[in-house]
Amino acid sequence: MKRRTIIGTVICILTMVIFLIFYNKLPDQVPIHFDSKGNVNSYWPKRAVVFGLPVIFELLNIIASYSLRIKGENRECMYYIVPAISIVTTVVILILGLR
Repeated sequence: MKRRTIIGTVICILTMVIFLIFYNKLPDQVPIHFDSKGNVNSYWPKRAVVFGLPVIFELLNIIASYSLRIKGENRECMYYIVPAISIVTTVVILILGLR
């Protein structure tokens, strides 16, 4: 595994740590999707959010990194798109789930 993939992996796994820090404060059903008026229209169980989302992002990161490597992509920033999305998603879910 290349260094960029390992760093991306660590970032994606850190989102699980962030979720675990707030685990007791999250509701049992965490809002994850909102309509255009800001009304919640989809919930996920707390465990699926805390443990499932980081794993999903990790798998996406590995697939994206492999694909970029096969294509010969040399721009460093391309390898960190999925980890950045995982952090933004984690922060948004926590902000909306804790209010």
